[in-house]
Amino acid sequence: MLKSSVLKKRVMLCGLASVLAGAALALGVGLILAETALPGWAVVVLCVLADVIGSCAALWPLMSRLTDGIVKPLSALRDAAVKIADGSMKTRASEHAPGEIGQLGRAINKLSSQLSGNMYQLILERNRLKYILDNLSEGIIAVDSQGRITHRNPEVDALMADDHVSDVTLHRMDGGRVWDDFRRVIETGESMARNLTIGDKVIRIIISPIIDEIGMTAGAVGMFSDITQQERLERTRREYVANVSHEMRTPLTAVRALIEPLKEGMVRDEEARMRYYDIILREVMRLTRLISDLMELSRLQSGTLAIEKERMELDELLYDVCERYASVAGEHGLSFDIKGDFTALPEVYTNADRVEQLMVILLDNAIKYTEKGGITVSAESDADRVTISVADTGIGIAREDLPYVFDRFYKVDKAHSGKGSGLGLSIAKELWNWMGEQLTVESVKDKGTTFRFTVARFKDEKHEKNN
Repeated sequence: MLKSSVLKKRVMLCGLASVLAGAALALGVGLILAETALPGWAVVVLCVLADVIGSCAALWPLMSRLTDGIVKPLSALRDAAVKIADGSMKTRASEHAPGEIGQLGRAINKLSSQLSGNMYQLILERNRLKYILDNLSEGIIAVDSQGRITHRNPEVDALMADDHVSDVTLHRMDGGRVWDDFRRVIETGESMARNLTIGDKVIRIIISPIIDEIGMTAGAVGMFSDITQQERLERTRREYVANVSHEMRTPLTAVRALIEPLKEGMVRDEEARMRYYDIILREVMRLTRLISDLMELSRLQSGTLAIEKERMELDELLYDVCERYASVAGEHGLSFDIKGDFTALPEVYTNADRVEQLMVILLDNAIKYTEKGGITVSAESDADRVTISVADTGIGIAREDLPYVFDRFYKVDKAHSGKGSGLGLSIAKELWNWMGEQLTVESVKDKGTTFRFTVARFKDEKHEKNN
């Protein structure tokens, strides 16, 4: 700020002009009255009055002009300040007025620029935070100390299967227990977590307090995460361990039950001993197959299994497998039909051993789970692939169980009746996925099941390059 401002100078000049005007008028009146016969005190009084009148008469126009030069710029500054306060950050005050008023205008403009920059940063941070919250895979709900929702993102609506999660929805969620957890966090200032089941979903809720600048709890924020898949994986892991234990324990228990009487010499009949040996061998082979299946499934899932593809024809392989299983089906009193001419199928690009392995798995299951009727094998082709189908008229699979048919240790009979280890279809699915092919199933309970798998047709340019 200037040491001697313009405004101060103007006030001093006005005062000086007023004093000089009053003094001049008083001098003039005194000279005139000196020629009269008035007493001295009267002359003094009249001179003082003349001085006052002269000063006021001179001061009035000067002060009027001075105030006009101050009030108008101040009014303009006030109007600019009001507009800025209302959010018009582009408004600028006049900086052309002299002295402090011009400095005040520049100060207001500087304040407006800084405020505009701060507002821009706040809006940017708000939008960035909103974008982050809106794109989180977890749902977010923030409440104040009174339980009113202050922030929420769209994902929480999807998780809660609600078009708009409101204060009322939150307070009623899970019979009010979710809001009780929010209130407890607000009251204690300690985080907590819980699981919430909504339909077939499992939602994990983690609630944390919101602390203000003075260290008080101003509300709480809850993060809602869909852990359905994690829960299912954990359940699958537990079932996998239980199933492996069950499948291994069954043959081991049988072997032990047979070895103990043999060891004690309780079985003296040679025919009975041979029957015991046959059963032991069968159970050991069953256990060996189980371990081999587990190892192959592990290699498939880890991607360490090497499978080489080659150009080949399917007809001989398919007829050979079907011939073998036609006799097995006949032994079980089942019909076995081949639909179509396999010799008309185009050449394919695949691994013959794996196609045979898959056919064996599917036909083996078809015979195991078909008590009457029969089995039909068919094949058809399009421009890209050959599709092979294995259909039976067996017990079928319930609709709710279809998504789990290819799970490890899945069995149609829930009591583990002994019809296989439950790993065959899981191995087949992993194998065909690894080969870039498809294996699908359709089934109707008590009417039958159809499995279909694809094999890529051989195409000269594409597969020659791969070789």
